[in-house]
Amino acid sequence: MMKNILIPTDFSLHSYHVIDSVLNLFKNKKYDFYFLNSYAYTVNGLDALELLQEDEEWFERPKEESEKNLGRLIERYTLKHSGSDHNFHAISEGSNLVSAIKKHQELLGIDLVILSSGINKSYDKENKLVLDHVRKCPVLLLPVTTCVGDNLNITMVSDFKQKINTDQIDCFRHGLGSKKIDIGILVLDEQNKLSEAVTMHLDAFISYLAQFQNANINLEYAKNSSQLQTYASLHREAIMCLVDKKPGFMRRIGLFKSDVISKLKQLNSNSVLAVHQ
Repeated sequence: MMKNILIPTDFSLHSYHVIDSVLNLFKNKKYDFYFLNSYAYTVNGLDALELLQEDEEWFERPKEESEKNLGRLIERYTLKHSGSDHNFHAISEGSNLVSAIKKHQELLGIDLVILSSGINKSYDKENKLVLDHVRKCPVLLLPVTTCVGDNLNITMVSDFKQKINTDQIDCFRHGLGSKKIDIGILVLDEQNKLSEAVTMHLDAFISYLAQFQNANINLEYAKNSSQLQTYASLHREAIMCLVDKKPGFMRRIGLFKSDVISKLKQLNSNSVLAVHQ
């Protein structure tokens, strides 16, 4: 059962908007929200000798600033959600974002990581690094323009060449509590050219949905990136669920990236949930 959610923040207006959206999305159940701020020391222009000569205050300043802003953030949301079952915690970490997330995902048993998306190239680059290296829990990318309602649509986007592992989907779905959810399917292939294996995996996922979804299951096809982009633009309120396949040897040595990353360009205005095989 999902109970611990990690939200990296840089204290910008963008991150505040995403936090508000997350708290609205998960408003019906008890959660522990961990606000993570990672910081690094700016050493550009300093040689090794100059770095050694810097006083203790220089090293303490980024940490103090991080902790002060996190304190304000905790106070803001504790007061704003005083009647809820939510608990808020602060994490200040002097490292890069990926290392900080991986460390605390292990330490705290984080069930879901939330990232802000669609802001600028710097954010996009960091998000891709997180998606490529954080695999032990789902990662949800929320654009700052996201608007979460009581009725939620999730579209599973996959070529279905592998059977879908539904464990992380179940965890996310149950975590939304009583919120009404419809899950559709977008097959990344042509309808009349599905292999026997793809058809079998698709049928298995449809059977999985039928266990808890009584309405007709929306099933569509997109044979190329252009059709995927068109579908996404027509379903901006949907969460696009992408499956990150188990990394092979070439990805483990850094030559290939996550399957999710290759599709993000077509989905840059959508919320994206990355689940892992």
